[in-house]
This record gives sequence, structure tokens and C-alpha cells, in this order.
Amino acid sequence: MLLPAATFFVIAVLVHGADHLRRGADNLDADVFWLGTAAIPLEIGVVVLICQRHRLAPLASTAIGFGLAVGYLVVHFLPARSWASDSFTSAVDVSPLSWSAASLEVAAAVVLGVAGLAVLRQRGGLASASVPVEGQLELGRALRHPLAVTMILGNALILVVSFAQL
Repeated sequence: MLLPAATFFVIAVLVHGADHLRRGADNLDADVFWLGTAAIPLEIGVVVLICQRHRLAPLASTAIGFGLAVGYLVVHFLPARSWASDSFTSAVDVSPLSWSAASLEVAAAVVLGVAGLAVLRQRGGLASASVPVEGQLELGRALRHPLAVTMILGNALILVVSFAQL
């Protein structure tokens, strides 16, 4: 259940990141740019844990999925404010592509959170996060999983291009 949710999440994160590149990283306020940049290790980390089949993957998926969903909503879907705001609701010229990319990312983060919650529940609750899981992969193998590689390289490319745009 977590791997399909993570796949949707990876696609959504990279589509939204590509949309930011399309709009130009230099068009973002510095606080939004750095908040988004700070989220990258969380986004990558949860995908790697899922690819590893780590015992903490469901808990991380729940916390990070719902946490990022709230963050994406605050930045893009609340009215403009002085900090952490790239408000689409207050802007007049937001493209349908940007609306779609941001909405997709919110939906994918919620799906990730729900999947994590479902797996936690299936495994017996929060205490299951402390019990080793049969079939857990070594970190190196998880980092070579195609989904993890896609998330890492995709975010690295987006980050490099973003810095070049500043």
C-alpha cells in the first residue's frame, strides 16, 4: 500500500517542482524558496524508508505526508500574507498548470499520509513502529530502488536549475 502511494507522491512532487522551474525560482520569495528546499530531505527520506520497507515507513508516511500536505496548503491555497506565501488564491495570473501541480502535490501528500495510517493500523498501531519488519532492505539497496533514484535525481536536478535561476 505504501509503494503505490509513494509513487504518486514522487510524481506529484516532481511535477510541482518542475512547475516552479517553469515559473522561475527567482519569482519566489526567499522564505518560500528555502521552505521548499528544506522539505526536499523529508520528501526523499520518506520515499527511501518506503523503498527500504523500513519499520518506520508507515509512521514517517503518516507524519510527513499530512505535515507536507498542510504546508503545501498554507503556502499555495491560503490568502497572501507576509511570510511563507506563494498564494494562488490571491494572485490574478496563476496558470491552470500551476493550480493542477500544486493540487496534485497536496492530494499525493494526503494519500501518503492515509496509506501510512492504514499500514500502521494494519500492523497493530503505533507500537508496531518499534518492531522489526521482515523483508527490510539494506539502505544501499533501497537507495538504488527506481523510485528512490527518481526522487533523488529529480529533486537534485530541480534544485540545481533553481539555484541557476536565482
